Formats: sequence, structure tokens, C-alpha cells
Amino acid sequence: MARAGLQPRRQSSRLVRGTGAVLILAILYKIFFQSIAFPCLTSNSADREDEQDTKQEVDGFSWSCTRLEHPLMEGCEHLWLDEKNRRLYGTCSNFSRHEDTPDSANVTHRDHVSVMEIDSPPGQSNAYNLYQLEIAEDFDGELNLHGLDAHRIGDQLRFWLINHRPSTEIITEEDPEEDPEEKLNYTIEVFDLDEDTGTLLPVKTISSDALDSPNNLAVDPIGDEILVINDYLTKVGPFRGKLTGGEAYLSLCMTESGECRMVANKGFEFANGMVSDSHGRFYVSATTGSVVIYELEHGQLKTLDSFGQQMAIDRISVNAEDNLVITTFPGQFELQKASSDPHEPVVGASIFSTARQKPDTTEPDKQGYEAYLLIEDEDGELMPSTTIAVHDAKTDRLFLAGKFSRGISICTRQ
Repeated sequence: MARAGLQPRRQSSRLVRGTGAVLILAILYKIFFQSIAFPCLTSNSADREDEQDTKQEVDGFSWSCTRLEHPLMEGCEHLWLDEKNRRLYGTCSNFSRHEDTPDSANVTHRDHVSVMEIDSPPGQSNAYNLYQLEIAEDFDGELNLHGLDAHRIGDQLRFWLINHRPSTEIITEEDPEEDPEEKLNYTIEVFDLDEDTGTLLPVKTISSDALDSPNNLAVDPIGDEILVINDYLTKVGPFRGKLTGGEAYLSLCMTESGECRMVANKGFEFANGMVSDSHGRFYVSATTGSVVIYELEHGQLKTLDSFGQQMAIDRISVNAEDNLVITTFPGQFELQKASSDPHEPVVGASIFSTARQKPDTTEPDKQGYEAYLLIEDEDGELMPSTTIAVHDAKTDRLFLAGKFSRGISICTRQ
């Protein structure tokens, strides 16, 4: 059953810390979703465009959702909205482009950055003017993307992309009967966008021992400090990490110098989402249902606040008003089914908007954040396999995509 609506009259969801049950689900999520998901995105799919409209109404509020299925919008794990030029960018992986072996070195630029001009009229042959960013010829390598952030620095739009490059060395196992393991070369690729030609121009490739398993990243507003999650659970290849405490950690990289170092290594083993706001606060979410807020002070990580949901959290984003948009999964076990067949997505999701509240001196124990339910889609009717949601504050629209989804959903509040 799908329900959509903003909860009225302060019927907000109280934010609490994750329970033990959520912790167990988070472990299963990490095993199935992070380790198995990407190799499963190898099924063939025919090129197609298909729009489907769905309307839902609850408690006097309604959303009209259009599901746009298009090869350029398949498998979009991350989205970022450029408020100025009204374009939505996504790091996507068209299912039909992938070889049987995700580590295969003969696939060039296999992932891509897709663009939607969100204010163009829908319903035409190329709805929302969908296109793919080109990569300048002087970029040496290929793109296997697993993280995106972007900022407008002056008039220039700059992208930071986590890239899982092909193998650079072979790790020989102590057991001679075990097959050697290929080691990926993890980098952060920095590009400037030539918006006239739609071409990404390489600025810098950042490589470091402190980037040994990057999962997500966020960049401060001025574009210099990059905070990175390393979780030993890579997007490609076998499940190479161990779910033991203290292994996942955060690294800080500098765009200008290209230097990286570890800044925190406790409590991040289930970290999954990361985003920064206009004030330089960093939000790190975990599949346990927690969100912790940090700031960087003289290169050191400082904890500001935290809150939790009673559902596992996937990716998070932030809108122009610095409100978080959180994607949660009420039914975690459906993720395994979706990962085994991305062409038949079945996973439901709930989207929350989270706003910081002013301190209440009469209730000192009250937490500083409240989450309001936007859409609850238990059966995946509105937004199949959503793992990331972005809110456009100007038009009050939601854009919903996912690494197992064949397209993107555009929801407008009526």
C-alpha cells in the first residue's frame, strides 16, 4: 500500500536511536546490498522510454508521481540538484552496458553522469531533455562510480566522484588453493563541467592509502575539504571485509593538495550515507538508523549532534533550505530479491524530511531534529527500489532513483 503526504499538526516522527533489530537488519543489508548488488547489475535490457503516472492521496495531501524509465536513468545510486541551472545530475549504471564480470578491464567509461533539465516540459520524445555528460579525451581511465558531490565554485560547477578503477596489482593469498585477488585502485576524480558542451574536464585525481574502500563522500561549501566513508564493503568484487567493530572509518582529503588522512575510526562500521549543508555541517547516516552531525574544525572532526530513526537508512540528501531528505527501508529483506533481478524491482521505501528545530529551554532533553513523513510506499508502487531522494524546494518536487531501479520517479505535491 502506498501512502503519500506530509504529516499535519506536528504529527512528526520522534527521532530515536536504532534498536537491536534494526542493527541485525543493517548487517544483512550490508552483506546483500553492498556486496552483491553491483555484480547483479549485468542483465540485458532493451533501450526504451516509458512514463507511468501514479496518484496517491492521504490526510488531505496528495502527490502526483510520474515514473520515467530510460536507459540513462537506470541504476542511479546518487543524485545532486543544481538549484541555479535547474539540472539534476545522477551517477548511473545502465544495466545493459555491464559485462558479466564487473572488474572486467575492457569496459571504458562504463558508468556515466546523467542529466535531467527538470523544468523542461515532460511528455516529449526526450522528456526532461535527458542526456549524458561527456568525458574529455585527456582523462586517462574509466569510470566505475560510487559516490558523488558537486558545488558551484563561483561560476564553475565542480564534481567530486569516487571512482573504483581497474586492478593495479594482484594480492597473492597465503593459501595456494585460493585464487589471487585483484586490488582495485580507489580514487577521487575531480572534474569541472563545461556547461556549454556538457563535458567533464579533469582537474585532479586523488589517490591515497587512506582511500582503501571509499563508499561515499561529501565536500565542504568552498570545495576544499572532502570527507570520505571507508567501509571495507566495496561496490564491486567479492565481500572482502569483515563486519567487526572499528574497521570502517572516515578520511579527510584536500582538493588543493590531494593529501588524505584518517580522521575518525570508531563507530562507522555501518555508515552508508553522507552529505554536507551550506553551513559546512556533515551528516553521516548508517543502516542502523542513526544520523550523526559533524563539523571540521582546523582539520579535526567534531561531533555536533545525532538522532535516529527506527528504520534502516540508505542515502541522504539536503535541499536548498538545508533540510535533510532521508530514504529508509521498512522491509529490508526485499532488498535481496531486488538485487537478484533489477528489472523487477519490488522494494518499498519511506521518505522523510528532517528539519533542525530551535532549542527548547523548557524541554532540555528534547532532540534538536524532527522528521516528517513525506511518502510511505510499502509495495513499491510509486517509486520502485528507491535508494536516494532529492527535494526541489522551489517547485516542491521529489526526484526518486535507485541502484536497482530502471528509471526515476518525479513526484509533485498537488
